Amino acid sequence: MDLNLKGRVAVVTGAGAGIGEAIAGALASEGCSVWLADRDRAAATNAAAALSFHGHAATALVVDVADAAAVFAAFAQVEKTAGRLDILVNAAGLISTGAFADLPASEWDRVARVNVAGILNCVKAAMPAATRQRAGRIINIASVSAMRGGGSLGNTIYGATKASVVALTMGLARELGPLGITVNAVAPAVADTAMTRAALTDDMRRRIVARIPLGRLAALSDIADLVTFLASDRAAFITGAVIPVDGGILTT
Repeated sequence: MDLNLKGRVAVVTGAGAGIGEAIAGALASEGCSVWLADRDRAAATNAAAALSFHGHAATALVVDVADAAAVFAAFAQVEKTAGRLDILVNAAGLISTGAFADLPASEWDRVARVNVAGILNCVKAAMPAATRQRAGRIINIASVSAMRGGGSLGNTIYGATKASVVALTMGLARELGPLGITVNAVAPAVADTAMTRAALTDDMRRRIVARIPLGRLAALSDIADLVTFLASDRAAFITGAVIPVDGGILTT
């Protein structure tokens, strides 16, 4: 299926590794010019270089999404260089673990300033270009933890921030729809990433997989392929949706 994404300009946050990097790669493979945003300079540079090596249009963008001024400056750089912005994927995120009673009050601020405020900052910064173009795609990475108040890796605070992402997605879809901008969220369960492999013991992994009807963790391509579809004109009439990529775990 030709998704007709060639020449579109995309910003993917959290693109230095994991889900964000996989999404950047999938969009680049469809012909997008991709800006890989990450606060880790080395990670963003290496991920962009790997795509460029394979002939894709990819540029590293070093920015902390929690820093509103830095985000606006970074997006201004994208618009000045590329002349437009068609796709924003908010994949930057932090995890929180541990029992609620044992965590300091500052833990909410630490996680929410990236998982929630980071999305607000990026959407605000993308608005001038999207409004001018009367078109755009915004895809937020939520989590099935939003529906469960936490989960196998993330705790209550993490689940609450991802529930905020769901609410933001639906509210922004309603407000930005008249401008021709669609806003959707993808809600993965536990994905098979380097971070996950480092965090899970073999026994933890087996117990999680046993709860998933399809019998495995989410592959990065499962998530990236759906995001790429939502970024395309094939999904032009989908907005305000929160789509689980969870192998059926929400049915259990």
